[in-house]
Amino acid sequence: MSNIWHIKNWFRVGHNISWKLNFHTLFGFLYLSYPSDFFYKQSLKKHQFVLDYLKNECSSIIRKYKDIEESTDNPEARRIWILWWQGEETAPDLVKACIRSTSRNTDGAIVTVITKDNVDDFIEIPGYIMEKRAKGWISFAQLSDIIRFLLLEKYGGLWLDSTVFTAKPIPGSYFSYPFFSQHTKWQKTCFVQHNLYHGFIIASRPHAKLVSFAREMFLEYWKNHDTLIDYLMIDYIIMIAYNEFPDIHEEIDGLPYSSERLYDLVHMLDMPYSEDEFNKLCNECIFSKLDWHRKYKIETHGKRTYYAKLLDLR
Repeated sequence: MSNIWHIKNWFRVGHNISWKLNFHTLFGFLYLSYPSDFFYKQSLKKHQFVLDYLKNECSSIIRKYKDIEESTDNPEARRIWILWWQGEETAPDLVKACIRSTSRNTDGAIVTVITKDNVDDFIEIPGYIMEKRAKGWISFAQLSDIIRFLLLEKYGGLWLDSTVFTAKPIPGSYFSYPFFSQHTKWQKTCFVQHNLYHGFIIASRPHAKLVSFAREMFLEYWKNHDTLIDYLMIDYIIMIAYNEFPDIHEEIDGLPYSSERLYDLVHMLDMPYSEDEFNKLCNECIFSKLDWHRKYKIETHGKRTYYAKLLDLR
């Protein structure tokens, strides 16, 4: 997403929601580069503001789901969803490598790449969502968040962002949870989810409570708003469910422990390739979150890089 969109939305947030929130966001973001108690406290203030705002704006949905129990009758769906809007053939080489890596490791699950040409075959996106997307009020990342919950609520399965590299066969157990994500111990970060879950890897049974709740929250919010309160609104919506619904809290806390090395590979892509290190990482970490926006080297100091290795894998 362009920096221009972020700047425009920053002003929309200030004008339509709160300038105070904007400054908490800016200072909280600085924690990534300059960890300090001051910047961390600013991120906490930002989180509380966004959580309270969403809870107030969507209070009827929260009340509704407090009275809904998790269904144990919905069958698991061995489907994998990936989105590349313009079509897989137009994707950058790194995205193509990630999609190939998942296709190699499905263990029988069906992989579907969602595009602008086939999305209507699977789900119905409300007209007001696409209208606000056309006006530039809804970012593409936000549209992607909406699409993932429309798909998971209706069909179930596993959602992977197009920049997730899959190193080995995906366990069938991932499809059996009412909600699944990569889950590590609570960590002090400037992000509201504190690594308890990650929105770019989500699995669910169809019509499960959390994905149904998230779907309604997104649709209700955008029915009444023209401004994205936060780029990672997905994390705030899941955190509201975590805080408000004891059964969802228990589901997330009960997830199997995932590797802390989820983000290691993206920092290794320009380094000289080591088969031993690559195999060690793959054995520890089924998924690795990558970034297609950066340019990577094929060779460094006369040696092939990890990036080159990913492109070579078939």
